[in-house]
Amino acid sequence: MYGLLHKALTAWISSLPDGEDLLTQVMAEVDFDGRPDDFFRFYSNDQTGSFLTAVAKVTGRSQEDCKFEAGRFFLAGILETGYGSSLRTLGSDFFTLLGNLDSLHESFTPSFPKMRAPSIRPVRNDDGSMTVHYYSSNAGLSMFMMGALEAAALRLFDLDIDIHHRIKKGQGSNHDVFHVYMDPRGFGESTEVDETIKEACTIDLGKSVTNDLFPWHFAFDRDMKIVSLGKHLAARFEEPQAGKPFKKVFRMLRPVDISSEFDELKDVDGVSCLFSVDAKLLRDDDAHGLASGMQGMSLMGNGGDMASDMRSSLVSCASSFRGSNASSSDMLMMANRLYAKADNIKLHGQLTYNSDHDVVVFFGTPALRSLEEMEAQRIELSEMPLHSHGREFLYGSMFQSASAKNSNEVDRRMAELDQSMLEIQDKKKQIDGLLHSILPPVVASSLARGEIPPAEQYDNVSVLFSDIAGFTNISSDVPATDVMEMLHELFVKFDNLADKHGCYKVETIGDAYMVAAGCPEECEDHALRIARLAIEMVHTAKSVVSPLDGEPIRIRVGLHSGPLMAGVVGRARPRYCFFGSTVSVASLMESNGLPGCIQTSYRFTQALPSDHPFELVSRGHIDIAGKGLMKTYLLIGAHDPTTTTAEPLLPVEGKVQDLASQLLAKTTNTSSVGDRMAQVSTYAVRTRMARRRSHHV
Repeated sequence: MYGLLHKALTAWISSLPDGEDLLTQVMAEVDFDGRPDDFFRFYSNDQTGSFLTAVAKVTGRSQEDCKFEAGRFFLAGILETGYGSSLRTLGSDFFTLLGNLDSLHESFTPSFPKMRAPSIRPVRNDDGSMTVHYYSSNAGLSMFMMGALEAAALRLFDLDIDIHHRIKKGQGSNHDVFHVYMDPRGFGESTEVDETIKEACTIDLGKSVTNDLFPWHFAFDRDMKIVSLGKHLAARFEEPQAGKPFKKVFRMLRPVDISSEFDELKDVDGVSCLFSVDAKLLRDDDAHGLASGMQGMSLMGNGGDMASDMRSSLVSCASSFRGSNASSSDMLMMANRLYAKADNIKLHGQLTYNSDHDVVVFFGTPALRSLEEMEAQRIELSEMPLHSHGREFLYGSMFQSASAKNSNEVDRRMAELDQSMLEIQDKKKQIDGLLHSILPPVVASSLARGEIPPAEQYDNVSVLFSDIAGFTNISSDVPATDVMEMLHELFVKFDNLADKHGCYKVETIGDAYMVAAGCPEECEDHALRIARLAIEMVHTAKSVVSPLDGEPIRIRVGLHSGPLMAGVVGRARPRYCFFGSTVSVASLMESNGLPGCIQTSYRFTQALPSDHPFELVSRGHIDIAGKGLMKTYLLIGAHDPTTTTAEPLLPVEGKVQDLASQLLAKTTNTSSVGDRMAQVSTYAVRTRMARRRSHHV
């Protein structure tokens, strides 16, 4: 079926409070080539079923509820596109509109050649209610139609109807039956025609005038015998059909499920009717004309015999349907197939009962939609009566078909373009995300415009460097893939921590990891951010094991604060680099640090606010290459609920001769941080003096 259900479901979901999110989930559930809600696209039953299943799953509603809501929103979409006035022309009241819906469906055929149009037949009941007979070859759309009918009554006629599904197709019936209770306004106001007005018509048409005005008419009496044929219609038959049984010559395609009995047919008034002519009764020249239009039939034998066989098959098929208990769905599909055949004469018009002669007369013209159908049926344009607007209808159908084809192609192209734009946007977001993970967004935007942003000076920045203790041994003795897996696992965790604390990851070089706070986005709490990040990085590193010995990873961390310069370097693979003494000192703090510890400069401690929550222990003065003696500290922990607090970050005994034995006393019997700091300081002084004496000796 075409995408009317798909489009209506999409419109309903979009109207819900969280519609955009729900629609995204639906689109993720289905796997179609192209958009799953293209109104002009013809979808298979499996595709429609999977789309409906996805909608029901995401919305938490039953499939029947989803169809009902879709029916209501389908009409809303029709009205919003400006077709409301066209719908109102079908009737001034709800009952009349329903009676003319089949005509509207027939007019859609040029635009939707694969459409299997449904049929609706309303019946007014004696108790003031209405019965609606709904015939459709598309199974399971009854709830959709009920929603559309309810919406049409409300939106077009301000009628609040009460509709019930009395009989369901397949449960003892060959079609669906709806029972509608509504205000009497739904049937419109009955108007009596003044008898004097009726008497104004005094002309009694003779055969000649009737033939000229209605050359395609036919009439049958109460015995269902043909009593009259228009001249153009009569000329199509190989033998005279007067007196022949009506049922063997004509087949009613619409309305569906009307029995071919005189009393029922004479009551079919004011309803658009469609008949097909039994192809085997046509004249030989028409048969040969039909056969000549069937390409490739000559390869299978005599063309004329094949045309005769084809007509006989049609008649046999039609006769079998008339004499069987075929369902209305089968009948509707048969009618649609016959209507779609270019080489089968169809007549559309209306039936009227002539009480003077007790006959039912059909007044109509050939239902033609293209010049190809005219040629296949050997009908000349001059044979279309001027007053019937058959010629206008033909050219209108041709224009509508061409316009619909062009419009459908444009819509298809636009849908493809929309899909391509969505894919481009997704790709752009991915590229932007990747670019912003490498460069600051402001810098990335400038580079995208072809501009190189100038370097900038930042006065207050805290920089962190870290590396892995023993990485040289790991990288030399372990396969490269294992090393890369270890680094990836570690650095992904570090990246998440950097984002958590609002720090900017600058780069990684081997096992070195560099982060900054206060640049490129300036902030006053840059030292606090870096300190919290450093503590969590040391603890987090222990969750990654070394592929060399299976032991937890230990990292060295160095911190320093001060001014620096930042800017973009290079055009090919540009990098956002930091320059200045602050960077080099932070790196030296790390390279001269201790495994599992955070070493900071004195200047970093001064960048912290006076009420900071961190525990800092002086490590004393260290001889830093290129800088001389520098006063350093160890950041061993924090009393901060926002920071992961575990055991203190202390050196490992046996690895650091000058500090380990004293700092490890923190975990044993030392009473206070002050006592421990004094002990560390005393031990460090003694160690330095001992080294000097040894040097002099």
